Amino acid sequence: MRRRGPLSLPIFLLFTIGAVYPLIFTMNKIAVEAGTPPVAFTFWQTLGAAVLLLILAAWRRALPRLEARHLKAYFVLGLFGIAAPIALITWLAPKLPTGILSMVVILSPPITYLIALALRLERVRALSLIGVLCGVGGILLMAIPTFSLPEPGMVVWFLLALLAPASFALTNNLAALIDPPETPVLTFASGIVTAAAIMLAPVMIGLGETYVVPGPDTVADLAILGAAGVTITMYITFLIIVRAAGPVFFSQFNYVVVVAGLGWGILFFQESHSAYVWAAAVLMLAGVALLIYAARRRPATPAET
Repeated sequence: MRRRGPLSLPIFLLFTIGAVYPLIFTMNKIAVEAGTPPVAFTFWQTLGAAVLLLILAAWRRALPRLEARHLKAYFVLGLFGIAAPIALITWLAPKLPTGILSMVVILSPPITYLIALALRLERVRALSLIGVLCGVGGILLMAIPTFSLPEPGMVVWFLLALLAPASFALTNNLAALIDPPETPVLTFASGIVTAAAIMLAPVMIGLGETYVVPGPDTVADLAILGAAGVTITMYITFLIIVRAAGPVFFSQFNYVVVVAGLGWGILFFQESHSAYVWAAAVLMLAGVALLIYAARRRPATPAET
């Protein structure tokens, strides 16, 4: 999508969502540690966001369209962009430090590039390849359990957490392949989030994680409400930035996510990290920076126009 208009609003929104989004990991951890089943928390967080978005969409007369191509886009992006990765992150929240979970998400851009190569949506470029290698270097550095992760047993959970950015990366590529329809931001966001909530409902019931809101713990309910707010902010902001400045520009929000995620983890949970974790963060940031720089040097692709 080609840039349209000044960048002042996209830049402001970029830093805003980058600082706000890591709070979802904090809220996940608070709710799950308070006894809320992980998948149930993900469902209620998504359903809450969907209900609020649908109310806004109805008020603006911009409810999701129900044609086949629209429904396909809603459910495919809802599955790989929300339901699957957020459920995984929620389940892993009590098992990994918040800051490390935040850093894992930043790997979505390099994984996006690798999937694009496999699908022949992108070709090999030197800067992009170096960026991917930097990201892999960060993964390896963090996966040395005796030096980086607080406990050796966490390495398994860390490697499993890599499925989340892989899912986000798959979403990016599928979005280009299925050609999502041009719809108003509020319409598209409400459709994606609603589809994700619909898919999460049978998963929650099937796993026996039925949970009714309001629940027995007020703090958990507030965490669910807060996570719903973050979800709404994320998807509306994402669509606004992409339409105003393009997807490559939006990917820079990962810079802020890493720094803010480490900060929230230290602030709320008194987490501390070794020099290896900080070095890994620098490697990951360098990798994403190189990927973004390489993308800016090339002409816009059909997926970006």
